[in-house]
Amino acid sequence: MGEQNKLYYDVEKLVNSLQESFDLDCAQSVSLFTSKSRSNEAWLEELENKFKLKDDVELDDVENLRAEIDMKLNMLEDKVSYYERLYKELEEFQNEIKIKTVVNNRRQSRTPK
Repeated sequence: MGEQNKLYYDVEKLVNSLQESFDLDCAQSVSLFTSKSRSNEAWLEELENKFKLKDDVELDDVENLRAEIDMKLNMLEDKVSYYERLYKELEEFQNEIKIKTVVNNRRQSRTPK
């Protein structure tokens, strides 16, 4: 029984030692976590002061303005496309008129007066 008691005592001592080591590691981890949390909170507060967030109403206004600008831009793009097509048609018409004028001038120059 003496050897069994010694073994039990040694195991108990080892368990206590491991528990102390575990408790120390846990305490250090909690301390580190707390320190980093405080540091992050301070950094977050600094960022909040540096970069003010807009409230929802202001963000909605900006979104509405962006949508309005997009709509106007689309309208302008449509108008530009229309005027580009119109320009091409007028250019073609002008070329046709030039050709008809040349043909007409030749025709008139051939006919005796």
